Amino acid sequence: MNTVEEKIINATLSCIEKYGINKTTIRQIGQEADVNSAAINYYFRSKDILMEQAMNAALHNAFNIDDFKASESLPIKERLISIMDELTAGALKFPNITKAYFTELMEKNDYNLPIVKSCNKFFTELEQEIKNSYPEMKSTDIKMVLMQLTSSTFLFLGLFPGFYIGFPEVDVTNAKVRRDYVEKLVNKLL
Repeated sequence: MNTVEEKIINATLSCIEKYGINKTTIRQIGQEADVNSAAINYYFRSKDILMEQAMNAALHNAFNIDDFKASESLPIKERLISIMDELTAGALKFPNITKAYFTELMEKNDYNLPIVKSCNKFFTELEQEIKNSYPEMKSTDIKMVLMQLTSSTFLFLGLFPGFYIGFPEVDVTNAKVRRDYVEKLVNKLL
């Protein structure tokens, strides 16, 4: 991909975050990328193709086990805490992109979407890491742990970032509080 295409994709993601996926326009993207709409059409042919490529690029950066290499040498509980904390921080930092993934899933009820495939691959890799550390655990129990962690961290908080406003003791926008919250979850579940 050349730099103009990357610039347009980054501008698209920025606009989705600012305005939401349904309110983002080609004009806004062009202004953000400092290109005209003809350039956008030249590289992507349509807004739908551009949106799809931008969301796939963001998805690759969210659910790629290689992006969590820094925690690879940690014991599995610490690694899970680190990964879930980072995913939650990302969902809170980019709530409209997070909503775009899951809104599409809810609207289309299509479980072959890239978000589902990417998450399943990611969690299968995490499942294997947990299994390596806890060989006595059943696969179904490990999957249950991952489902509970996912639901209680980035998924719910990404879709409903303001849900716990007014609960300062669980203000997950605070990095330390969020980390403590994730740590308590992991320790209860494993």
